[in-house]
Amino acid sequence: MKPLSQPRGALRALSALAPFAFGTVWGDAPPPPPDTSKWKCEQCPFFQGYQGNVESGPLYANGAKDAYGRYTGIDKNGTWPDIGGAGQYRRADGLDASFEAQQLGLPGPEANAELTKEGRFSLQAHYDAIPTRLYDTGATPFLGGGSNNLTLPGNWVPAGSTTGMSALGSTLGPLEIESNQRTASLMGAYVASSAWTLHTEFRHQENDGTSVISGSFLTESVQLPQPIEYVTNTLEAGATWTSRHASLRLTYTGSWFQNDIDSLTFANPYLPIVAGSTQGRLALPPNNNLQQVSATGTIVPDWFGTSLNYAFSVGTLRQDDAFLPYSTLPGATTPTIGSLDGDVHLSHYALGLASHPLPKLSLHGNAAYDGRNDQTTPLTLGYVATDTVTGTPGVTPRYSYDWTRLDGGADYAAWRWLRLGVGGKYLYTNYGPGAPVPDTHDSQAWGRGTVGPFDGFTITLKGGSATRTTSGFNAAALPPAENPLIRDFNYAARDQEFGALTSSWAATSTLTWSVEGFAANDAYRTSPLGLQDVHERSVASTLAWTPRETLSAYVNGGYQRLYTLQNGYTGTNTPNWAVNQTDRFWNVGAGGEWAIDERWKLSLDYVHAPSSGDTETQLGSLSQPFPQNWTHLDTARLDLRYRCTSRLQLHLRVIYEKYDSSDWAVDDVGPNTVQNLLAFGVLPYANTVTVVGLTVRYELGAAAKASGSKESEPKE
Repeated sequence: MKPLSQPRGALRALSALAPFAFGTVWGDAPPPPPDTSKWKCEQCPFFQGYQGNVESGPLYANGAKDAYGRYTGIDKNGTWPDIGGAGQYRRADGLDASFEAQQLGLPGPEANAELTKEGRFSLQAHYDAIPTRLYDTGATPFLGGGSNNLTLPGNWVPAGSTTGMSALGSTLGPLEIESNQRTASLMGAYVASSAWTLHTEFRHQENDGTSVISGSFLTESVQLPQPIEYVTNTLEAGATWTSRHASLRLTYTGSWFQNDIDSLTFANPYLPIVAGSTQGRLALPPNNNLQQVSATGTIVPDWFGTSLNYAFSVGTLRQDDAFLPYSTLPGATTPTIGSLDGDVHLSHYALGLASHPLPKLSLHGNAAYDGRNDQTTPLTLGYVATDTVTGTPGVTPRYSYDWTRLDGGADYAAWRWLRLGVGGKYLYTNYGPGAPVPDTHDSQAWGRGTVGPFDGFTITLKGGSATRTTSGFNAAALPPAENPLIRDFNYAARDQEFGALTSSWAATSTLTWSVEGFAANDAYRTSPLGLQDVHERSVASTLAWTPRETLSAYVNGGYQRLYTLQNGYTGTNTPNWAVNQTDRFWNVGAGGEWAIDERWKLSLDYVHAPSSGDTETQLGSLSQPFPQNWTHLDTARLDLRYRCTSRLQLHLRVIYEKYDSSDWAVDDVGPNTVQNLLAFGVLPYANTVTVVGLTVRYELGAAAKASGSKESEPKE
């Protein structure tokens, strides 16, 4: 870890170099060139020839469930082959070929390959898989999971509530909610000249499996396994131009999303509210595409250390999938409109400026504009509930806005030990027709001071305030039956105050300590109902000790508290209700690394991270607390390496994780616990897992220590 006094040392170095950097402006003679004769190149001589490694061995897991396998895919007891490797071939003419693969044989493999010719071209290929495991404790009576038509068993007995579904217990089948995402990409660049480089990238991503969706029949609802078959193809191509004082990057981006399942049909497990309403249907994400061209670049003139950044892009979002029929009733005659023909135009313009007009003064500022112009033709649609109950026809909303942002700041080195800064932001949002408010104004101002009373110690205090104001409110733009006294958080006027502290101390050349703290209060004083207050408090600290290059250790900890207050009412002439929610998060960790000798290397890490959430409702004078939600996480990791020979190495990894949780929303909630909700009945996440991996690594070609070959380390 670098000494924490380095930022102040860097500022001192910049101040010392400033007279030379601006010498041509003020007429001073340029400094003599530096003496490079004693500079050391730690990468020289450049490697030539072939080098590589292979690593393989078993990985065993005991106690694994979906809670542990959410993104690792290791969700069951058993043994997997853990295989990886890396290699590189380099010629004297600058041609370089390399590859790296890890976690082959595990649910989340990753591989990279690259071919480059210095100064001419580069080709890269990448593949990775991300497994997602949500629940393995659920159950459902629906048949056909993974398809777009969910049916009920032949002996199913509909009822007006879940407690009356007499066949529910005997028809429940196990359910696993999981998906797998796979991404393959190919990137290339060609140096056409000293100024121009051509680049392109194609990415293909597939995501298939099962997720969770909910359907309803007026007041009766059901959880359903939603099939996923998503494919996204993205193409990016363009050119980059660079010179001594400027650069420009032109890019075309196209993205095409395809969902092979456009809807989900499901049987009605309840007694039909409307005669014949024995099934429901839900629309799933529609196919859509994005076409965009953009330009970004930098201009660096020879004055006052100034740099100018700019960006520009225009694009179009399109979606034209066919609408589903209004009704699933046999013989329904309600006409169906063809499609939305969605057409949204996007634009983005940005300009940034940074300057160093005086040795002790630096300035920066940015201006940006984003436009979203929804040119979709509004449609008038009938409001239909449970297939037959019709309401007042509504007009499809349009989602347009203009977003203008300005921000900037200044930093001044008042003395060697004191640096001051000020800054601010302004955001103006103008919403299109049909929004509840016409526009909002967000402004923020802050001040900052950094003090370094002695070498190795700095402390920075930052504080400021922010406000959001709105002009007018259009209650007619709200969805049917929505309370006009409630403001969405991004539409609501808000006052905010915040403060932050960061401090670092290099107590000795081997011992460093850092502390960070943050506090913020948000108040929504003009919102009659809804979100009223948000408070955030957090603190974190790290102590690091590095007595020598072969030994290091650390201890860290943190705490965060989030508090929210919201209110509402259940009807006219009824008392307001209020909900207070407080979430607390703690974490404590310790660990270290020790290179015992040239053969042995050991690292240890431990994390303890509990959290809790308390929710209390208040209706008039009646107070009712909800059961506390909580989580407990303990993780310990051991990593031991032993080098048997210059080419052969053993690698032992042991991971122990214990996770437990309590969530009143799912605790003791079975499929028939709530009368008007046929639920999956999943359990809160909990597991105690031990994962042991033992791999053998063999190095090929040049010795790894001399060549710096890529290592293959399977990630957990």
